Amino acid sequence: MSFCRPIILCCLVLMCYVNGAAQDTNYVYQDTSLLKINAEDTVAQDGNADDDESYEADTVLKNNLLVIEPDSVAALKRSKPFAYAKNLDSLLAAYQLSLRKQQQPERKTLSWLEAILLSPFTRYFFWLLAGAFILFILNKLYFTEGFFQRPSAKTSVTALPDEAEHLLADTDYSTLIAKAVSTGNYRMAVRYQYLQTLQRLAAKGLIEFAPEKTNYQYVLELSGKPYKNAFASVTLHYEYVWYGEFEIDANIYEMVQTKFKQFNSGV
Repeated sequence: MSFCRPIILCCLVLMCYVNGAAQDTNYVYQDTSLLKINAEDTVAQDGNADDDESYEADTVLKNNLLVIEPDSVAALKRSKPFAYAKNLDSLLAAYQLSLRKQQQPERKTLSWLEAILLSPFTRYFFWLLAGAFILFILNKLYFTEGFFQRPSAKTSVTALPDEAEHLLADTDYSTLIAKAVSTGNYRMAVRYQYLQTLQRLAAKGLIEFAPEKTNYQYVLELSGKPYKNAFASVTLHYEYVWYGEFEIDANIYEMVQTKFKQFNSGV
């Protein structure tokens, strides 16, 4: 009998469980408050929808000026939260100055020699010195007879133009040549030979004599003539002997005299 009691209890529990499951399957809960729809709310929603469709944006700009009285501004400046505004400009200037100091390289102290060389007075002095040197060079090149001519040669050339002009007009060069040869002054004899040649060319109208003309200009006047090269040759011999100040003997003079005679006979 004792073993039947557990079996009976199990059967009762099983029957209760089956009955409860059947009740859960057949029961449906419905909340009527959620399913109720108010007709007035529906009409109100439809009206709002129509209003949304006919809405237009308001583009009118309203000019609302905010007027602050001067006393209010002064009061704000005196207030503690805005106390920094009094020193704002000075703080900004100090900050900018510190930035400039950081960006600029530090200048080293110049020595006394650097201070002199870099001074404006020194620069002007060197410019004036350079200008004076250029003027000196131009004067030597264009207003004198050059750097490379011997001083004694300059003296010989400048001492005789009046004599040459006078002799070319009416002097017998043959007599002067013979006199110079007899005294052994072969350089002067060569000069008279050249002046005699110029006299003959001027007499024939081949050149126009002028004391200020150079020997090269006389050579250019004979351009196109068959004896231009021969005249250039005797001119070269004359300049070599006269302006070079080389002492020549009788043998060299005979060679130079032969050149002049050949040229004069061909003109």
